[in-house]
Amino acid sequence: MSEPVPTKLTDNGMTPEQDAAFRKQRRRRSLALAGALILFALTFYVLTIIKMGPALFDRAL
Repeated sequence: MSEPVPTKLTDNGMTPEQDAAFRKQRRRRSLALAGALILFALTFYVLTIIKMGPALFDRAL
């Protein structure tokens, strides 16, 4: 009988294909989180400018 060829595993116990898929999924999740954080900060910035109104630009520097 022939024995199955063992699959080479990475340090975390996954095959290279699984590891690549995991890294791709983690990168997408990180980019989505970064985008959400940027959108959140931008929303607060815009709302602050709107709340201050046109008087913001009439003050002395």
